[in-house]
Amino acid sequence: RVRAAYTAALESRQDCLQMTYRFQMKDGTSRLIESRARIYRDETGNPVKLAGTLLDITQQCVQAALEASEEKFAKAFHSSPDSITITEIESGRYVEVNDGFCRLTGFSAGEVLGRTAHEIGIWTDTVQREYMIDELRQKGRMHHREMNGRDKNGAPLVLDVSVEFITLNDTACLLMNARDIGQLKSAQAQIQHLAYHDPLTGLPNRALLMDRLSQQVSLLQHQNLRGALLFLDLDHFKHINDSLGHPVGDSVLSVIAARLEASVRQEDTVARLGGDEFVVLICGLDGSLEQVTHQVRVLADNLRVLLAEPMFLDGHRLQVTPSVGIVLIPDDGLTPADLLKRADIALYRAKDSGRNASQFFHVSMQQAVSQRLRLENDLRLALARNEFHLHFQAQVDCRTNQITGAEALLRWQHPEYGLLPPDQFVQILEESGMILEVGSRILDDACKIGGLLLSQGLVSKDRFLMGVNVSPRQFRQSDFVERVEHSLKQHHLPATMLKLEITEGIVIQNLDDTILKMRSLRDLGVGFAMDDFGTGYSSLTYLKRLPVDTLKIDQSFVQDATSDPNDAEIIRAIVAMAQSLNLHVIAEGVETPEQLAFLERVGCYNYQGYLFSEPLPGPEFETLLQLRRQLQTSASIE
Repeated sequence: RVRAAYTAALESRQDCLQMTYRFQMKDGTSRLIESRARIYRDETGNPVKLAGTLLDITQQCVQAALEASEEKFAKAFHSSPDSITITEIESGRYVEVNDGFCRLTGFSAGEVLGRTAHEIGIWTDTVQREYMIDELRQKGRMHHREMNGRDKNGAPLVLDVSVEFITLNDTACLLMNARDIGQLKSAQAQIQHLAYHDPLTGLPNRALLMDRLSQQVSLLQHQNLRGALLFLDLDHFKHINDSLGHPVGDSVLSVIAARLEASVRQEDTVARLGGDEFVVLICGLDGSLEQVTHQVRVLADNLRVLLAEPMFLDGHRLQVTPSVGIVLIPDDGLTPADLLKRADIALYRAKDSGRNASQFFHVSMQQAVSQRLRLENDLRLALARNEFHLHFQAQVDCRTNQITGAEALLRWQHPEYGLLPPDQFVQILEESGMILEVGSRILDDACKIGGLLLSQGLVSKDRFLMGVNVSPRQFRQSDFVERVEHSLKQHHLPATMLKLEITEGIVIQNLDDTILKMRSLRDLGVGFAMDDFGTGYSSLTYLKRLPVDTLKIDQSFVQDATSDPNDAEIIRAIVAMAQSLNLHVIAEGVETPEQLAFLERVGCYNYQGYLFSEPLPGPEFETLLQLRRQLQTSASIE
């Protein structure tokens, strides 16, 4: 390369040459040489002489490179956002700190240079510091270790620390890089908390509950102790959300959570599974099965009383009651999934028994739930197989013995169990949501039968009413009014012949919406009967506001009216009230002449029941009407 450079210089007719190159010495080392030369030429331009110098610049280049490296290091040292410090190994004193250190700790460089970390108190965990020293001794470095410290004001610091050995001015030193990871750790902790806690109440969620439950099952077995799992559900909580809004509902849940936490021991767990479902895990109960059962029953009763205490939120006085399902550990199960499932089964039984109750799990409940699940599956198949049918029970005026209407009653022709009445499956339809489709089909079929009876001349549009039961869930459909109107028009049934039978369950869920829909239907000509009147607490309260024209006396009063003075007095009061409000009255479940005679004496002339006719399938009811018409025709001829 050098020869080529000289040759090129000579041929190019230039007068000067300067170049730097590495020269191999005899001892095998190399040196950097700077060559400078002047080229002398004759009259024709040919080179005749070359004169110059050779200069060894090795040391100069090394020094320049060192200075450049030091400058680069200094820039990186001082401009780094991380905290970087250099301390002497022997004395432990700081010899250099950067701006990142000052920003992180709040100390100025002048406050720490010449002092040790121990003197300024920057490290708070002596165990971590000793571990750092041991790792440096063993490995010669430490990379990315989490250490705890504090700043000038004593605020805690969480740092990611790396340390290397370096030599500075012939002195052995430690180069430490520290990065603040406090916010990162806080974010990680928050994510971890959210993964295992309910965001609304701060209680453990299902995942954390299952983990603690798993630990407790093993621990209780090892210690030969018992525990209990209480599954709580707030009765009718949905009404609060629907009527007052979710913010108020959330406040109720927060109050309930606080009350539950305050009522159990520190070692117990209160968890929220979601919605209005809470679980209390009680641990370390000693004693016999009977004694533990008594302890848990007392606790469950105390919780029900505590949670039922009134609360005042957003200007409302609210009161909620819980239903509680209970399992004992390990008696009722050895896995978290089984225990929670069986507590849920017991909870269902508690709610089914009237709510605001507690119920211990029993193995027979499992069988009942399995049966219910089978029925629910069969109900879904029943929709597709058209196994639902309507039977019609005549409504009669005892003064004329004329049929004035009929109530359409749902029956299920089960392929295995035969004909089932609605009390065996309607609740499942309601809870599963299938009642919407079934209810629409009932309404449509009843209107269809009513239209056919009218077209055949078997009934009169002025003297016959078709009664159809409507479920709360069905009535809450936003397009319920339109559905009724469509069925009436499709089957040519005058609206004045349709009587919708409602219960107070419809009324109490959204009174304003109920009244609006009822008035819209009444404007079409549809009538309303309050079913099972007298059995609920709210019927009297709302009756004056509702466009109801008929009251139906529940059969539970009619059955004992001739033997129970209380039932007799209730019927008298209902009839008197109906007369004062200009409402019609129909008694249900009339089975004996004595019952009918009593009803006549108190002024109730319309009834339905087995005394006149059991509920009949459509064709048989049609035959009944035909026979009645023939009898009337014969009587008029005579």
